[in-house]
Amino acid sequence: MAHTRTDTDSLGSRVIPAGALYGASTLRGQENFDISFHKLGDAPELLKALARIKRAAAAANRDLGILPDDIAAAIIEASKEIEQGQHSEQFIVDLLEGSGGTSINMNINEVIANRALQLLGDDPGNYGRVHPNDHVNTGQSTNDVLPAAVKLAVYDKAQSLIEALGHLSSRLRERSDAFADVLRIGRTCMQAAQPMRLGQAFGGYAASIGRLEKKLQCVRDEMLVLPLGGTAIGTGLGSAPGYRSAVYRHLKDIVGANVRPGDDMFDAMQNADAFARVSSEIRICGEVIGKIASDLIILSSGPNSGVGELKLPSVQPGSSIMPGKVNPVLPMMMQQVAFAVVGNDAAVSLAALHGQLEINHFEPVIASRLFDSIELLANSTMIFADKCIAGIEADQEQSLKNLLQSSALATVFVPKLGYSEVSKLVQESLKERRPFIDLAIERGLLSHDEVLRVVRESTDYREEFV
Repeated sequence: MAHTRTDTDSLGSRVIPAGALYGASTLRGQENFDISFHKLGDAPELLKALARIKRAAAAANRDLGILPDDIAAAIIEASKEIEQGQHSEQFIVDLLEGSGGTSINMNINEVIANRALQLLGDDPGNYGRVHPNDHVNTGQSTNDVLPAAVKLAVYDKAQSLIEALGHLSSRLRERSDAFADVLRIGRTCMQAAQPMRLGQAFGGYAASIGRLEKKLQCVRDEMLVLPLGGTAIGTGLGSAPGYRSAVYRHLKDIVGANVRPGDDMFDAMQNADAFARVSSEIRICGEVIGKIASDLIILSSGPNSGVGELKLPSVQPGSSIMPGKVNPVLPMMMQQVAFAVVGNDAAVSLAALHGQLEINHFEPVIASRLFDSIELLANSTMIFADKCIAGIEADQEQSLKNLLQSSALATVFVPKLGYSEVSKLVQESLKERRPFIDLAIERGLLSHDEVLRVVRESTDYREEFV
């Protein structure tokens, strides 16, 4: 049995492993763009989206009489296999290929064609019956297939991030409830400001993540507006009359969501702003979670030499030289993820900016960076929620100590003691380097219980409706 076969494309013949389902165009793409560890086969959501588009296109072309029933059926069955995760090792083109997506599109065209040939009882490479371009790619162009597939893949992948945000918000809300009665000093510009409760701070964190979850859901839905059917530049040239409506009808059934063409197909193909918009929302998610992580690092600093108001779960030793040191490694992880997501968003923004004339040929890097951002943020957020947020404890004694030692409490006692008296206490406390509350208690102006009562009342949140 031969170990190789010879495949031919428009540039000539290439020797292919006999059992390979890819062909000459894929091999050229693999050789030209072997630059990273991430191949098309490592992007299952993109493969799934591409297979669904090819499946819908074959069904549409069958309905229109362009493809014979047996060939369409074989293409559809091969596409279903890829959609289900089979043959991933056959997708060897680098995700950052530089052909504007042509190598990616040809990789799946060739694999589907060769698998369809096998299903029909023929050998791979004998393209007379099922051809990668003439049959699998009928009515399509890389220019409308790839951006449509990337949108569907982002729509699919983004669900994991939405779920992770919901989970994080729930964990933060649990901590908010647990810390509802913990008094602390609120800080602005890293200085003591006003008294508050720790639960209020965590409630704010939970609300911010819930808001981001809703925003991401909105931009995710924009990923269902596709350029598919525009073929090369938006005219639809190369597709049969009725193809566009037929392919969307089938694709809607396959995806199970309201996929639809853009209002103007030239706009849909010229611009990548929808990708920039979803990338921006993902970046904002990373920034907000990174800010929360930074707050936790500050509030847990110590344990004996910093703020020390929070106790983070100890998940691993923090030093190879300093015994007993435990670092806030999970919040630090979230900060690093935020840095990476910000960088990915910059790449997406540049790619969207530099589209030229009728298409944007930088969808490969857009896909690569969006997939990376979603995976990084979804995975890290789940870990952060369960291994860090869920186990945070409050040091109520240290929190109250920091609060009562702060001159920022002065405003709270003005209604009871008067502005002049409080001013004198604060000035004397600064000279003696003692908390002004201690002076007020010593002089009989306040009792300890009265101090706690007044401070607690000052932290009650009163929502006013106009």
